[in-house]
Amino acid sequence: MIRLVLLSGWAIDARIWSPLASHWGASVTVDAIDWPGMGGRPALGDAGASAADTSDADASDAGASDAATGLCRRQGHAPSGIQTLANAMGPSLSSRDGEPVIWVGWSLGALQAAALTRHLPPPDGLVLLGMGPSFCHPNGVTPTALADFHAAFRRDPTRAREHFLRWQLSGEPSPRDALRRLRSLLTPDVSTDHTTLEQGLATLASADIGDLLGGVPGDLSGDLPHERASDASGHVPGQVPRKTPPFPVTTLCGATDPLLAPAVRESMDERIEGAGHCPMLSQPARLAEVIQRHALHMLSDGNALTSRREAQYADREANDGHREAHDSDREAKGIGEVTP
Repeated sequence: MIRLVLLSGWAIDARIWSPLASHWGASVTVDAIDWPGMGGRPALGDAGASAADTSDADASDAGASDAATGLCRRQGHAPSGIQTLANAMGPSLSSRDGEPVIWVGWSLGALQAAALTRHLPPPDGLVLLGMGPSFCHPNGVTPTALADFHAAFRRDPTRAREHFLRWQLSGEPSPRDALRRLRSLLTPDVSTDHTTLEQGLATLASADIGDLLGGVPGDLSGDLPHERASDASGHVPGQVPRKTPPFPVTTLCGATDPLLAPAVRESMDERIEGAGHCPMLSQPARLAEVIQRHALHMLSDGNALTSRREAQYADREANDGHREAHDSDREAKGIGEVTP
């Protein structure tokens, strides 16, 4: 048996995975886990930070500013540090009775799952759904657009969250039907901790997991990706890719995901037709099949997927520059349009 651990994204709790429940095969066991501060689970700040975690954060060369920005630089998870997040999530993410475990992170959940592989025993495989090397991209959601949305969230969290939910569904075949399904899944509404949501936005702005994808990563211990000169792929030229991680990684997305730049969608290991950023709502059977197939493949094929991806990024992003320039205005619209 393979254990699949499903991790949700920004402002949406683990109930987003419910439509897949009837589509899992007999070879997997599945657990959808809420992050701290989501789905009624206490936020990290409510549980408090240990003295060791607080001391570690204070001793960081990056200082308090980094501790307040999610996975920025030292990969701190404010206010308690990434190690506190790892301590909270570790028991839920670990293998049981020696069975292989695959983490499936969606959107922000993909970034946070990737970060946890550096602080917990890594999984036997990592599936990243709806996320490329970073959330911000010059031909997708720009750092400026995300910063504007973050400011709007501070002014009116309820309105900004509602706008985000609608926008991320804009790539589904029927956005209105998808929104109705999402509202049904999230009823009753479980209030999400606002500090957790702010931390999540900071993570979306700063985190870079390019080293796990075989591409050219931003240096997580140095400057922010968007503070340095980058090429059309959103990566910094001239950096040497980090060592291939000791576990296989695969990437999936909806073929019409409005949160991803065109070249990022093209670089994925598999794109799910008839779906946008939320294939759980529009293509649940297909998504379950794809996840299970890639989980089995990762366990049998080791790091082959990761080793192939470096060439995929180089080839696809070199060829897609002109098309991205044409599509970038349309792709980037949405997140910055809420100004309460």
